[in-house]
Amino acid sequence: MKLQIAIILVLASLQNNQSLASQTSQFIGLEADLNSSLSALDQIRKSFGKYSIESPELFEGNHQGFEHIKIQGDSDKGACFAFYIHRDLDKDMDKHWPIGKERQRNEIKGYKGSPEVMKAMDQETASYSWDFKIDPTFSLTHQFCHFFQLKPVGEKNFPLPILTLSGGVHAGKEELELCFFGKKSHRIKLADWNDCKGKWLRCKCVTKFAENGEILFSLQSTDGTLSAEHSMTNLMTWYPDFYFVRPKWGIYRSLKEKEKIKNEEDRVYMNNFTIRKWKTIRAQN
Repeated sequence: MKLQIAIILVLASLQNNQSLASQTSQFIGLEADLNSSLSALDQIRKSFGKYSIESPELFEGNHQGFEHIKIQGDSDKGACFAFYIHRDLDKDMDKHWPIGKERQRNEIKGYKGSPEVMKAMDQETASYSWDFKIDPTFSLTHQFCHFFQLKPVGEKNFPLPILTLSGGVHAGKEELELCFFGKKSHRIKLADWNDCKGKWLRCKCVTKFAENGEILFSLQSTDGTLSAEHSMTNLMTWYPDFYFVRPKWGIYRSLKEKEKIKNEEDRVYMNNFTIRKWKTIRAQN
């Protein structure tokens, strides 16, 4: 508890301590509009950029002829983005993975051409908030299944993200978890999978990008039945070879245990994306 309070105070001071520092801050949001003339993909592009979508139907040789991201009505949120994934039809963009490493994705992301707020840099702090609901029938395996990633971009290929919000199976139990990938990778259980499904979760990830970085992740269900918060310090959230770190949302999962995926079609729902970032500059005496 003391550690969590300390992280909150540190991050608050980066935003609010005007006597010690000046800062540059940026903001962007994305909310599904059921009444818009724009499609789901075009609404996403309008906020995140032209090439911000990695959806199967956009790639030759993948599952075309189906809208993998749709806007639908929701009794709680009014509207939301529905992300679809198909066990037997969808692939990973235009990639061809060798046997045993097959995977599939349907994600939206920040990239080189996105607004600057979606590209976190060294010594910047970024806050990512969004609403997230897992379809009650969504099934898991022992392999990875990510719903949110903080992914570095650089001159070198960085295959591993910094952080993921994922579903996994451990000791026979399905869980929603945080996974941190670094010199000392580790996993943090957030909640039992059955306690998460079918309810709206408000997720927030505040990250200080540095060689000695910090992450504060929290989620709360709108019905008040679920709440979790974890803080992590002394993390390598930035390496010298990084150009920037971007967020990714949607479904990215392994097909290594494809036979254990129960449904041919799975879905998650998201909405109310908010991305902020700021860089604190110490005032000179």
